[in-house]
Amino acid sequence: MNKHTVFVAGKHFVLLSEDKDEYVQKLAEEVNDTISNISTENPALDRRAAAILCALDYADDMHKEANRNKSLSEKAQPLINQADKQSKQIKELKDKLAEKDEEITKLKKELSDLRVSFEKSTHMLDGKDMAKPLSQPQQNQKKKIPKKGYRPNRQYSLFDNDK
Repeated sequence: MNKHTVFVAGKHFVLLSEDKDEYVQKLAEEVNDTISNISTENPALDRRAAAILCALDYADDMHKEANRNKSLSEKAQPLINQADKQSKQIKELKDKLAEKDEEITKLKKELSDLRVSFEKSTHMLDGKDMAKPLSQPQQNQKKKIPKKGYRPNRQYSLFDNDK
């Protein structure tokens, strides 16, 4: 706890607070100004009566703000409930997405296994040696590029029967 000395309504007060000194001094100045304004507006009031009016003014402000906060909280509650509901929906959708990802992974594995089985069965039907590594799908095979060099081309005639 910090010890603060403040001057309000012509008197010094020692306050104990965990707040910073600048904040406590600002509050004391505000209260002192309010009491001074009440005394100026009502010269017949003594300092004690001005302090009581100041306290009533602050109590009124406090209750009005508490009611305002309550009203705002009531207005915010449906939005909070909606946000909670949407958070639950998001969690459910994330769980479903994770399930679908697992399903996709399993299906990819199954497809890969089926391809391997298909290639093995195709090799057996063709009578090829199974010891040879399986070929890649056709789309991954390199195209055969003709060798460069001279190759005679055969010319055909319209009159030839063996085209």
